[in-house]
Amino acid sequence: EEQSSRRKTDVVEKIEAAGGRVMQISSADSTREVSFYLAGKKIEDQHLKDLGNVSDVIWLNLANTAVTDDGLKEIAGMKLQKLHLEKTGIGDSGLAHLKDMSDLEYLNLYGTTVTDAGLKHLEKLSKLKRLYVWQSKVTKEGMKSLEGKIPGLKVIGESKLPVSPPPKKKEDAKAKEAKAKEAKLKSREQAVAKKEKELKEREAALQKREEAIEQKEKDDDKDED
Repeated sequence: EEQSSRRKTDVVEKIEAAGGRVMQISSADSTREVSFYLAGKKIEDQHLKDLGNVSDVIWLNLANTAVTDDGLKEIAGMKLQKLHLEKTGIGDSGLAHLKDMSDLEYLNLYGTTVTDAGLKHLEKLSKLKRLYVWQSKVTKEGMKSLEGKIPGLKVIGESKLPVSPPPKKKEDAKAKEAKAKEAKLKSREQAVAKKEKELKEREAALQKREEAIEQKEKDDDKDED
């Protein structure tokens, strides 16, 4: 047991030295996730050796790494539930190493060279619920065929990706400030125009009154004559 524990510690240290992470899924769950995602292309097949010695690993993220089809044989015996292989060099022959992963529920093959032929290796994975294949060489026919073999499976390619509305253009601060100034100026001009109108109406009323007074004075003068 001591040797086994030491071996697990050594493997974990190697993973972390290569830029990977080994984490518990949650504080209440002893199962673990191993992720090489942030380590990028420097992760190759050799880094997957002895990975099976880390107990209780159910999630493995190899996205954007340089692992190949041959490298997947190093993880063939793991009881994974979730496996990320997007943007890797994985093809049809690599999926042959996954055919006995009976616990696998999630598999991401986005951006790989996998074809319909490769999907045939996955037909016995009865627990598989989500399979991502966009930007691969899998066809709609291949997607539909695999969905027919595994009840409850959703194979997601370009045709099934949700279409997001185009992002709204954000106005920059200067444009907003210019709009606010323009609105303020317009409001001020409207207020000035209203006052001018009121003044003109008052002047017109005064002028009318003066004319009425002058006319009355003329009329009074005529009456005196």
